[in-house]
Amino acid sequence: MKGRAVLNELSIKAYVMCRDIVPLVIVGFVISCLLTNRGFAEGVNHLAGLRDDVSKTFGAGSDMQYFILLAEGIGGAYAYSKSKNIMVLTGVPILMGFTHWALK
Repeated sequence: MKGRAVLNELSIKAYVMCRDIVPLVIVGFVISCLLTNRGFAEGVNHLAGLRDDVSKTFGAGSDMQYFILLAEGIGGAYAYSKSKNIMVLTGVPILMGFTHWALK
């Protein structure tokens, strides 16, 4: 029983110490990152090498473009069948046209 009381007291002291110190450590880390040229402050584009892969996957003429347009058409038809609202039915071609333009 004595060991449990000692552990409880130590855990309470550790919690109080961490509660007081951890915010200061976080603020100090953020300030040190902002004042030095390390970490996120350099402005290096680490994903520049993936630009060609992304344009081939999501660009004009890719399969993903057709899958997105197909999903919009099916979703629009489902929404119209549930709501019977003509505005939903006319909104589907507008949305598909915008998506086709945006993925070029």
